[in-house]
Amino acid sequence: MDHFIGRMVNERLNMVEIAQSIASMPVDTSVEELQLLTKQAHDEANHFRMVRDVIEHITGETLDVEAAIRAEAAKPTAKGAELLKKYEADTDPIALAAYQLVAEGRAEAVWDQMANCIEDDFISRTYAKIARDEGFHANIGGMKLERLIKTEADQAHAENLVKQMRRDLFEISCMNTLAAPAAKALVADAYGWH
Repeated sequence: MDHFIGRMVNERLNMVEIAQSIASMPVDTSVEELQLLTKQAHDEANHFRMVRDVIEHITGETLDVEAAIRAEAAKPTAKGAELLKKYEADTDPIALAAYQLVAEGRAEAVWDQMANCIEDDFISRTYAKIARDEGFHANIGGMKLERLIKTEADQAHAENLVKQMRRDLFEISCMNTLAAPAAKALVADAYGWH
């Protein structure tokens, strides 16, 4: 159950962080960008509820959400959002857009795989919906990168960030799960991490 609670709390954290970033956007932010990001914040709020519903579906009991959030916050687990600090995304818009592209694209793949592997129809449908939303969120990052990248240096910077972020997100996933040497070898082969 810890995995599901961690997923639920992460969705809430995503919603809060996106909402805070929207609230502090400059007044010249385009209406289109504001609409896309507010949709993403709304999606994350729905994902928070949906994962809570999955937990209650599995346990047959009402979840004490507040207690679950407090317990999860007390755990020293690695979170992908911590990478935003590492890559100085608060001052580097290319880093922020690259993170959104990579992290949300990765989330789409993970939720989609879980949806395909889980036999319970309710959980599978819920996770498939979350996966579709995460793909939309990745596209927001991709569109932002298209607008931000103006030079070859910008392009090289974005490519370098994407490569590093993929590796960092993989390492974070490994810290939060059991060791699976075959999976590590598969990913290393796919990305040339030998």
